[in-house]
Amino acid sequence: MRVGVIGINHKLANLHVREALAKAFQKRFGTEKVLHPGHHFILLLTCNRTEIYFSSHNLTESHAFIIENLRKELSFEFEQKLYSFFSWDCFFHLAKVTAGLDSALFGESEIQGQVKSAYINNSLNKPLAKELHFLFQKSLKIGKEIRTRFTLSKGLSDLEHAVFNTGKKIFNDFEKTKILFIGASEINLKVLSFLKKQLLSNITLCNRTRERTLEIQNKLGISELLWENLDQWEQFDWVILGTKFPGYLIKKETLGFCDKEQKLIIDLSVPRNVDPEIVKNTNICLYNIDDMHRLLISRKRENLFLIKSALEHVHCETKKLCKLFLKKENNLNQESFHESKEMCFA
Repeated sequence: MRVGVIGINHKLANLHVREALAKAFQKRFGTEKVLHPGHHFILLLTCNRTEIYFSSHNLTESHAFIIENLRKELSFEFEQKLYSFFSWDCFFHLAKVTAGLDSALFGESEIQGQVKSAYINNSLNKPLAKELHFLFQKSLKIGKEIRTRFTLSKGLSDLEHAVFNTGKKIFNDFEKTKILFIGASEINLKVLSFLKKQLLSNITLCNRTRERTLEIQNKLGISELLWENLDQWEQFDWVILGTKFPGYLIKKETLGFCDKEQKLIIDLSVPRNVDPEIVKNTNICLYNIDDMHRLLISRKRENLFLIKSALEHVHCETKKLCKLFLKKENNLNQESFHESKEMCFA
């Protein structure tokens, strides 16, 4: 299979490096970009990883093209932080990612939707090679099979609990806390829904697309803060951000007095949406996505057998499907050869 991937994730680099690379990837390889002729790309961007999947007749040339574009955006050495996979290794990697087997939160389900969205958005905006269609469609199928067959998230700590417990430690009068969610990303909505189930009712959503805000507002019974009034975030006790905005929404320069009360800000976005310098205000407690991961209690050791079984299933399925793809390709090539030969002697 003529496919490859270049990426960076939470295992190989800190948040500062990841967000710099995320911005560079977005600028050079966003879904709306028309790129190198004959080279097809799909960009996958989440809070834990940035990956670009590619296909062409010359994977080495595509790989070099991507690295060269990133060099134009970055002023530091980054190549040793990246990983690359080709052919079946690329397929196996994406299948693991889609199944949640390569996530910081092992077995998490959001990644399936993020992979699907990346595939659909890229498909709508530019032509893709058949290898990329096969790669993503089959990886999504395998990811779904894994979640049906294995209960990977059972007994594992998750992000919603980490966010909830952080707020509970910070605020004494927890039930009356005024909470603002900025952004309607999947991760934000999952945390929002969880907090609603914990009987926290004073919740407001601020999002760039008002139609989407109204839809969520009607479904969950929450309040709305208009995007143009985002500077009113200081009226809230607890702010949780999860957007695709490529820069800071809360900046040190625009910081007011923040009263005398403690404020909690949890920034789940990559690139970050909150200027880390705001922690110089002693009333503000700031956590980013890496901080939240460190707060989670891992129980992987209790699930070693389950994890091993899931990985073996992904390994077998990707091998089988890869062979099937290559067999079909060979059959098509042989049919094309015979047709050409018959035309020559006609």
